[in-house]
Amino acid sequence: MNKQVVIAFLVALLALSCLDNIGAPPRHVQAKENGSKQQFELTRETYFVFDSQTDDTSLFVLKPMFQEVMGWEPKIAAQEPEKNYVLLKMNPELEEGAYLLSVTSNRIIMESSSREGFEHAQEKLATLLSNIPETKEMVWKVPAIEIQESYR
Repeated sequence: MNKQVVIAFLVALLALSCLDNIGAPPRHVQAKENGSKQQFELTRETYFVFDSQTDDTSLFVLKPMFQEVMGWEPKIAAQEPEKNYVLLKMNPELEEGAYLLSVTSNRIIMESSSREGFEHAQEKLATLLSNIPETKEMVWKVPAIEIQESYR
């Protein structure tokens, strides 16, 4: 895998997230770093969990994208493991297009009330990747942070 593939992936995420909001900046952004140097490490052992109310299309969009870019098929789990997982969770209290993104050393949680919000969260997650892995271990690092963003 080379950097060109990774760049293409990041551009695709950006394009997907802008389809419904061309030129629309976020209306509200809150970001809070926890002050530590903790990072989540996205690896071959990371599980992807979709809560029971998450739109099935999110699974069909995310899984092939991660597989193509990272070079392995993401592991899907029915329930949250103790650690090392990414959770997509429906949150009907959020406005259309809004999302919450929470990253700790053990997990990443993306919450939204819509597919559009999940696309925005995916875009933000892509911008937080602190490295482009060039080894066979393929470890992506994401800093611990909490972000809430809305577009409408």
